[in-house]
Amino acid sequence: MRKEFAPFSNWIGEWTGKGVSVITRMVLRPRLAEEVLEFEIMSQHADTGALVHGVVALMTVDPDGQLRMSVCSTIHGCIVMQLTPEDPGAAAIAGTSVTGNHVVVSLIEDNSGLLLTSYWKKDEPNAEPIGHTNIKLKRVARA
Repeated sequence: MRKEFAPFSNWIGEWTGKGVSVITRMVLRPRLAEEVLEFEIMSQHADTGALVHGVVALMTVDPDGQLRMSVCSTIHGCIVMQLTPEDPGAAAIAGTSVTGNHVVVSLIEDNSGLLLTSYWKKDEPNAEPIGHTNIKLKRVARA
């Protein structure tokens, strides 16, 4: 596995959490001879099972040596997101969607799991968030 992925290696596996009206499942796995980390995140309505938001993201190292993610989202479309400086034990990415929204997503490690947070707003100065996510994820299985 690439040395750049070391901060995320303990997260490889399956995670799940329940919000007010959604159940979220995240699977993190290495792909393509461990040159890529794949994040698959699906949020479904807790009562009906209908898809609320789906994301597939691939993290790799660009030719410039920077970690980047190619993200495909059912809400935001496709986005190339950069890792942003964050505290140890956390991963944060940010980028602008094809729909013109600035999207910020964080995974924050704590003693009992991962906290998945996000918000999005128009990519304009002083814009207020349009939507957000806060889900506590617990490990279901290791890879």
